[in-house]
Amino acid sequence: MRQANFGYIIRKKSYYFPNEVAIVEQATRDEYTYEELERRSNSVARELTDRGIGEGDRVCGLFRNSVEFFDLFFATCKLGAVIAPFNYRLSADELEYLLADVDPALFVYEGVFEDTASRLSLDEIPTVRIGDPGEEHGLDADDWTAFYENPGTEVPVADGFDDPAILLYTSGSTGRPKGVPLSHKNIFFSSVSYIVDTELNSDDVTVTSSPVFHVGGLNIFTLPLLHMGGTVILQQEFVPEETWEVMAEYDVTKLFAIPTMLNSMVHVDGWQDLDLSALDLVVGGGEPVPSELKAAFREIDVPCVAAYGLTETTDGSLVLRPEHAMEKPPKCNGMTFTHVDAKVVDEEGDEVSSGEAGELLHRGPTVSEGYLGLPEKTEQAWTDGWFHTGDIAEVDEDGFYHIHGRVDDMIISGGENIYPSEVEEALYSHPQVEEVVVFGVPDDRWGQIVKAVIATVDDEAIPTEEVREFLESRLARFKHPKEFVFVDGLPKSGTGKIERQTVLERYGATDI
Repeated sequence: MRQANFGYIIRKKSYYFPNEVAIVEQATRDEYTYEELERRSNSVARELTDRGIGEGDRVCGLFRNSVEFFDLFFATCKLGAVIAPFNYRLSADELEYLLADVDPALFVYEGVFEDTASRLSLDEIPTVRIGDPGEEHGLDADDWTAFYENPGTEVPVADGFDDPAILLYTSGSTGRPKGVPLSHKNIFFSSVSYIVDTELNSDDVTVTSSPVFHVGGLNIFTLPLLHMGGTVILQQEFVPEETWEVMAEYDVTKLFAIPTMLNSMVHVDGWQDLDLSALDLVVGGGEPVPSELKAAFREIDVPCVAAYGLTETTDGSLVLRPEHAMEKPPKCNGMTFTHVDAKVVDEEGDEVSSGEAGELLHRGPTVSEGYLGLPEKTEQAWTDGWFHTGDIAEVDEDGFYHIHGRVDDMIISGGENIYPSEVEEALYSHPQVEEVVVFGVPDDRWGQIVKAVIATVDDEAIPTEEVREFLESRLARFKHPKEFVFVDGLPKSGTGKIERQTVLERYGATDI
């Protein structure tokens, strides 16, 4: 079904909106029309073909958010090849593992990652460098500019609706990252879901600050808006002051960011004074969206809603509609997208009643079919067409899904189930708390007790008695943290999410 191939979609946009701006690079303010994207990706596709790369071959590399990445993405789509963007913040050893897993036909990297690339085993892998051709570099790499010197007629677009288009890796917080091949069908229906359920149109503008190697950065607004003929502004590196500047300058209408990123944005002095009149929707994903964050955007009459998804579900599976933004609690992630089914099951796999907690399962055309080269893990996670998310959820009587956290994160203290997310939400409502992670630690008497690691707004510890008094009316006493650790900041992943596993490794021991 080549009509669902994003290489074909960008071609059709070049017919319909040839002179409309598709991509703006924030760092340089360079603009690229849909006609230019079509021409550039055709040239890249022809160069790839000349190098023997075709259907099923994999191209991987290190990219910031850049037009070159999208030129390569659309080119590989057209050829039926697969692109695998790596998290450039990983160590050389971690990247070596990904290289071996992908077995690429070509490695492409931006010159800013020269040092990282030079530590990889690339001797047997054809390599291309994106950057100033005049700059000295130590790798035996071809110059990327050659990929734009191959003019000619349109490149035929491959069929293969169920064939992989992109290979993304999970964060690896519970072990080695797992490769998730996302098919043309997966990304097509994910795009359509966002178009339908967030009412996108060709007049919309977004700024992509989350990295494109992350499923949310690529699939929330970015590809859907290119599907619709809208405009995407690419921010190479997230800097909150610059994000606000771009949003005001280009009349951004839709914004997606990790709540940690949004939190840093609303702590920029004077952001409410900018002209943000075009902005009509903010979506937070990857973490719960605290009430205080929603309230900050409500002050400028913009709904801030929660979305839920995983790499295995091409991100989008649940979304809270704007009209419910303030009336629902932070751990409410709304209802399913149009093209997604969900259910909550107990340990025996039986569906539970509303109000009961269990594991969240998904199925539908946005759900991938398994992990790359991991048949046992695939068999564990996919049963009878349903993907087991590993997240605890419940459905309320109105059909809204509430996410409590990972199955493995639940705290059992004195026989009571405690969900870290509800304790974190209560702590986030304290005006001095900027970031927090809550988890259980072993205890001889209670089995587990609750521990909280907190970063405050002014980097000053809050007296524990003050915190306990603050929580008295907000949480049952058995849910109160027994231990507190105050830190200057919490570790973040390459996508801006708080790294819970790293926090657990550093502070997981009990102090009492």
